[in-house]
Amino acid sequence: MVLSDIGKYADEQFNNVSSHYPYAEIPLWTIMPNHLHAIVVISACRDVARNVLEKPTAGYAACNVSQTESICSDGDVARYVSTNPTDKNEYMAERSPKQGSLAVIIRGIKSSITKFANENNIDFAWQPRFHDHIIRDTSELNRIANYIENNVANWKDDEFYTP
Repeated sequence: MVLSDIGKYADEQFNNVSSHYPYAEIPLWTIMPNHLHAIVVISACRDVARNVLEKPTAGYAACNVSQTESICSDGDVARYVSTNPTDKNEYMAERSPKQGSLAVIIRGIKSSITKFANENNIDFAWQPRFHDHIIRDTSELNRIANYIENNVANWKDDEFYTP
């Protein structure tokens, strides 16, 4: 399979995932013209993920109301934005992907590749979600690895294949 510029960049991102997410590695992946497959291994030690986070300076940072009011249409502008890590928005905390999760890794990779596409004026879009499957034993790992490795050979059978 000959990779496009985006495919080459995606390949780099998968190859270097551990430098961005020290609790994760991607030992096997394949990049197809319209999709990709990867086995993502996440360390059982989730504390590593929590320690990677930057700790913002405690306290409050002043927010320039005159500038934010022109940006915000509803006029409900906070005068101060908390930078204290203990001041969390509980609603968003419950719904946001948790550090150390597969969703955080995938979001980071997709974001990086999208940024690359935009900076290089490449027309590109992701499908909004991803399919995941927990691999529970060696036989399942071997079956999925075999599927990923042979996916390129099956490209001719894909409904989006064009010679």
